[in-house]
Amino acid sequence: MFTTTVVAVALGFATIEQDGSVRATGDNYTALVGHVAETIDRQGTRHLRGFNRVNGGAYEVTIDKGGNVEATIGEQFITFRVRQA
Repeated sequence: MFTTTVVAVALGFATIEQDGSVRATGDNYTALVGHVAETIDRQGTRHLRGFNRVNGGAYEVTIDKGGNVEATIGEQFITFRVRQA
């Protein structure tokens, strides 16, 4: 669920509220995100890859051990920080 939520935020299917809670922008962001291929490298960085179900565009999201997220979605590059509750 954690990785799906991070991808949903990166793709704009969910937003982060001021209190840190996640709010879905639609009915079911899990269905919009779909299958996410996940690998973890030797440094512990998670690499998430998939295709946006809304427009078919490829995306790649990386999450390092410190919670720094970098997402490449088509021509866009997005960064933010996460932590597990």
